[in-house]
Amino acid sequence: MTGITNPTEEYFKDGTWGWDGTQWRKLGLLWGYSDRYVERAGNESAAAGYNVLASSTVPAGEVWVVQGVVVKNVNTATQCNAFLVASDTGYALTERVTLTPDTWYCFAINPAIMKAGDYLTTAFFNCQAGDGLYMDINGYKMKVT
Repeated sequence: MTGITNPTEEYFKDGTWGWDGTQWRKLGLLWGYSDRYVERAGNESAAAGYNVLASSTVPAGEVWVVQGVVVKNVNTATQCNAFLVASDTGYALTERVTLTPDTWYCFAINPAIMKAGDYLTTAFFNCQAGDGLYMDINGYKMKVT
């Protein structure tokens, strides 16, 4: 194996190269952590019927890993499910569940990976006018620049 001894060589930079047994190769993206991701979206005066809460959109240069989504309707029993929106298409992350009024419901989801332009939504069904709806999200952010 050739040693990494010359800092002017490209493979020396940033620890982004690895030895594959025959030569140095640029490594793929290292899965890392740059910051926590926590966000609350809410609507304290929902319309009757169908309502959607949306997260922020992932900016360029980052990937967000969603590890938990909890939702609540303060006033009435409604149904809800969560979606990852990528390229204007919603992909279901959860089954539709019935919420107990004023009780947080934690969706059991596998980590959802969101790249630049993606965001998360929760859809609330059968709401009463004036319901208070909330969605909390937690996970972490990674820089990919």
